[in-house]
Amino acid sequence: MRAAIHAFGALALAWGAVANGATAAAAAEAGDFYRGKTLRILVGYGTGAGYDVYARLLGRHIAKHIAGQPAIVIQNMPGAASLAMMNYLYNVAARDGTAIGLPARGLFIEPLFGNDNAKFDAGRFTWIGSMSRDTATCFTWHTSRIARIEDAMQREVLVGSSGANGSSHQFPLILNALIGTKFKALLGYVDSAGVGLAMERGELEGYCSFTWGSIKSARPKWIEQKQINILLQLALTAHRELPDVPLVMNYAKDDVARQAFALVFADQEFGRPVVAPPDVPPERGTVLRQAFDATMKDADFLADATRMAIDIDPIDAAAAEQVLARIYATPKHVVEWVKAIYADRQPAK
Repeated sequence: MRAAIHAFGALALAWGAVANGATAAAAAEAGDFYRGKTLRILVGYGTGAGYDVYARLLGRHIAKHIAGQPAIVIQNMPGAASLAMMNYLYNVAARDGTAIGLPARGLFIEPLFGNDNAKFDAGRFTWIGSMSRDTATCFTWHTSRIARIEDAMQREVLVGSSGANGSSHQFPLILNALIGTKFKALLGYVDSAGVGLAMERGELEGYCSFTWGSIKSARPKWIEQKQINILLQLALTAHRELPDVPLVMNYAKDDVARQAFALVFADQEFGRPVVAPPDVPPERGTVLRQAFDATMKDADFLADATRMAIDIDPIDAAAAEQVLARIYATPKHVVEWVKAIYADRQPAK
């Protein structure tokens, strides 16, 4: 028995040596590849939006964890609530490990709904990870006289939307259909920054999709000066910093509604996704994932995030892929029910 144990130990050491050798070889290959290269980080919204803030934070720190230390360029590609960038990342961007993106979390579900404008297979992206779990919120401006979610069930409330495929348009439709609110989403705003400015000018009464983390980082004065009324948390679990704000799951009236909410809001678990195009060489995908994971633990990165009041609650690529798998395992009748709501039709259970 002792001899067998010694033999197993020797074999384990040999395997470890092989693995370490493979890791060293991959690092050497990455150093050769990335040296002198530029890593583009694509963002589907304009400068100052929540995804842009996260992308720039990542861009300031990730290169030092990549052998060869490539230059980093942030490229904003706003359009169709981030769908234009996501299609570009999947179909046009180089598949050699020199392009990654932070697409809108809610778009990964669009192929499931049969959206012909979503020119991608969500399961084929090369997952890098997610910078934070998120909690989307539905809130109103302090002058709107809509202070509770129940108030939004009494009269029409004008909220901003950055595109028909985006959560800022779809979340109000879901809430209207499933809990009886009367939100009216107004299209035409490029991103959350535009919606925020319109709300401050009095053009809009509220916004349903901006996350708690983004409010803290991009619009801290809204909190400090009590300029918004947070009506509802749009997530599967409540945020520890919002103990007095009701959770949307508590308003589900039956199993179908609970499953619909789980389908729509599950992506909050990978609130700030980072992906690369399909078919990135495996060794470079590994380098990017390892660099991402190391960045999420980097003391300078975390200090920078704290200074900017940005929430960092990362999950790795494997965990993000598991969330996506759960979303795509949703029963077909629930998917069709939600599709009908998004098409602004009366769904049939």
